Amino acid sequence: MHPELNEIAKTESPAELWRVVRHYFKDHGFRGLAYFVANRAGPGGSRKGFNVVHHGFSREVTRAYIDEGWGEKDPGPPFVLARGIAMRWFEIWDVIEPDDEQREFYQRMHQAGLGNGLMFPVYGPGGRNGNISVGRMADPAVLDTAPAEEMHIFAQSAHMRLCQLLPDKPALEKPLSARELEILDWVARGKSNSVIADILELSGATVDTYLRRIYDKLDVSDRTSAAVRGVGMGLIAA
Repeated sequence: MHPELNEIAKTESPAELWRVVRHYFKDHGFRGLAYFVANRAGPGGSRKGFNVVHHGFSREVTRAYIDEGWGEKDPGPPFVLARGIAMRWFEIWDVIEPDDEQREFYQRMHQAGLGNGLMFPVYGPGGRNGNISVGRMADPAVLDTAPAEEMHIFAQSAHMRLCQLLPDKPALEKPLSARELEILDWVARGKSNSVIADILELSGATVDTYLRRIYDKLDVSDRTSAAVRGVGMGLIAA
């Protein structure tokens, strides 16, 4: 087994897997990593779109993409998932015919300094599909030397391992409260407990208590697992 794939196979938690994936792409020159999880419609539902867990992008990029909601206009994730092949972000714009909102998205992300990158579609059981996207290169030339096919295999393997580590769960027996959803959302955005406490004007002990309840309801034991499960179930848009 290839050493990197062996590392994936040995991971025992989503948090450990996330570290392995981050280090792999960082070693290949990519400091920004985003994991897009496709929403799946429930019985009779029609929910579409993606939720995302991310790391390493600039504050301006995450503000524009997440906080301002421009990510909802991004044509890349659904397009690449439908095509089934790895693509550079800018290549997508050479193929599609963007509408006005998508052109505005492109301009806003250009202003934020997003730059170019690579997107890898990943597929799992029961429609657990998504994309792993990498950017914020240490050197722009990385795009010309990156082993894209190998990276795609790595991304797909990581996604399948996550599906094993976090198998599908039925609807929560104890739904998350509005406050718990709010805290989970901030956790998925990478905020520490102390920062969340400041944002929500709560004590650190209160945030700790809420987080333990969230872990219990989601049947997880760490922050990364909670964030991934939360976006996977459509509870939050991280």
